[in-house]
Amino acid sequence: MTPCGRIAAFALAGLAAGGGFLAQSFGADGSGFPLFVFAALILLGTLFDAGYLARKRHAPGTWHLTAEREIDHQSGQILEVWFDSVTGERRYLPTGERPD
Repeated sequence: MTPCGRIAAFALAGLAAGGGFLAQSFGADGSGFPLFVFAALILLGTLFDAGYLARKRHAPGTWHLTAEREIDHQSGQILEVWFDSVTGERRYLPTGERPD
């Protein structure tokens, strides 16, 4: 999940929890409980997102140098393309640098 997606998920969980609080406060029939459960599921799913946890536990040394080369038009340097097989991220670094 992207950082903006995480913020949106937390905002949605906050709105659901607030709505559950209001429904529980003004309704005596327990109508706010489903919103609390919904908010909790969103929070847990966002906090323990598999992609996010994989990026946090990212092991060093998963970067692979590709055969691609690019030229940085501003500096004129030749850039090598590195690919991370775990996250799919690509980095364009000057020749000789490693993405550690």
